[in-house]
Amino acid sequence: MLATLNTVLALFSDRTPELAALDIAERLGRPRSSVYRLLRTFEEAGFLDYDERSGRYRLGIRLAALGALAQQSSPLQRALHPVLIRLARDSGECATLVVRSGAIATTVDIVYAPQPLVVPGVLGGHPPLHASAGGKVLTAWLAEGERRALLGETLTRYTPATITDLPTLMEQLDDVRRSGVAIARGEWYADVYGMGAPVWDHTGAAAAAVTIGFPSVRAGAARLRQLQPLVARAAAEGTAVLGGTPRVACEADAPALATTSPHRPSTLDRRRRLRE
Repeated sequence: MLATLNTVLALFSDRTPELAALDIAERLGRPRSSVYRLLRTFEEAGFLDYDERSGRYRLGIRLAALGALAQQSSPLQRALHPVLIRLARDSGECATLVVRSGAIATTVDIVYAPQPLVVPGVLGGHPPLHASAGGKVLTAWLAEGERRALLGETLTRYTPATITDLPTLMEQLDDVRRSGVAIARGEWYADVYGMGAPVWDHTGAAAAAVTIGFPSVRAGAARLRQLQPLVARAAAEGTAVLGGTPRVACEADAPALATTSPHRPSTLDRRRRLRE
């Protein structure tokens, strides 16, 4: 039953926050009658809510309560939450903490900034490795073979800006290693930009990514240059909290962000300028 509950809950996401029972039955590949009974059981336990007007299910309020409790339970979240608070305050943007388990990235903490127009984060959401700032950060410093194994040969297109060509993405991840900061330009959601940097642990591995998300209307070149050192500083603070050791991925990499000019264009930026 627990495995089935986990499978059903995994069907919901920020892109599919509500599902009809028929949709769930089709995705599970199970008879409707048995799925209806399962959904009723999960609803009675508080894991799902049923909307009489739309005839659809959504995640239940009990999960929100458990999520809030879990948010205070992880040592990593507790240790880095003050870093997110400072980043949200200094940048004026929504700050998030993202971790990776295998091929899945997960947002495990969020701090909102007092802006009239903000990009809402999704606690427990799964930003794609190839189309989000956090995902790129947690992928960039891996060995090339491990990167390819995680990303696969087919990259899902979410928006016209999503990079779906693997060699192009690999090149961009090399740029992330050289600069120390990843930027996602409307690649997961068309009007949303993201920026992130790695938090290193004592083994020299990227334990997490600190990121900010902001609307494209606040994503001009000057604004990006302003935000980049703030994100890098927050990641450095997080690394210090964990007693971590910052590193680059290979000997061929240039120095990290602290010694790299913020005006130095990435390979993809240079290509854009040539096309323009």
